[in-house]
Amino acid sequence: MNGSSFSLEFELNINEIKKLNKMYFKHLFKDRIVTAFFIILVLTIIIDFFNINKGIDFVQWLIRSAILIILFIVIGYALADTICKVIFQLTKKLMKFERFLNKYRFNFTSSEISICSPMGGLIHNWSKIEKVILTKNFLFFYIKERNGYIISVSKKDYEERKIKDLIEFVEKNVTHIIKL
Repeated sequence: MNGSSFSLEFELNINEIKKLNKMYFKHLFKDRIVTAFFIILVLTIIIDFFNINKGIDFVQWLIRSAILIILFIVIGYALADTICKVIFQLTKKLMKFERFLNKYRFNFTSSEISICSPMGGLIHNWSKIEKVILTKNFLFFYIKERNGYIISVSKKDYEERKIKDLIEFVEKNVTHIIKL
C-alpha cells in the first residue's frame, strides 16, 4: 500500500459517538467557553482602565478589578460547566436522528487523523500517536497531548478489509502495534 495515497473513512456507531463526546468535545467546548469568558473579562478590565476618571484612585480600580477576577473564577467556571451540560443534553437528544449521527466520522489519511462531527472537528498528526493497541474487538490510538486522548475504532462494526488496511498502514508508517 502506498503511504502517500492512503485514505480511509469510518462512520461512527452510537457508542463511539458517546465516547468521543465525553472525551473530546465536552472538554473542547468547556475550553472554548472559558476562553470566551476570559476575553470578555480582559476587555471589561481594559475598558474600565481607560474609563478611569480623575476622581477614582488607581488602588480602587485595582480592588474593583481583583473582585471582578475572583467573581469570574467562581461564577465563570460554574457557568461554563452548566453551558456544557446543556449542550450535551441537547446532543443526546439529537442522537436519535440518523442525519445527525451520520455526520460523525473518522478520516485517516497518510498525514493525519481527523475526527469530524456536527460540533466541530479535531485533527491529529500521526506524529502525535504515542502507541497503538489492537485487541480482539478494538483498535486503540493513544494520542500524546495534554489530556491524553484515546481514539478507539471498533473492529466488528466496520469492513474487515478497511481495518486491515488501517492496521497495515499504521504498522508500516507510524508505529509498532501492540497486540493483546
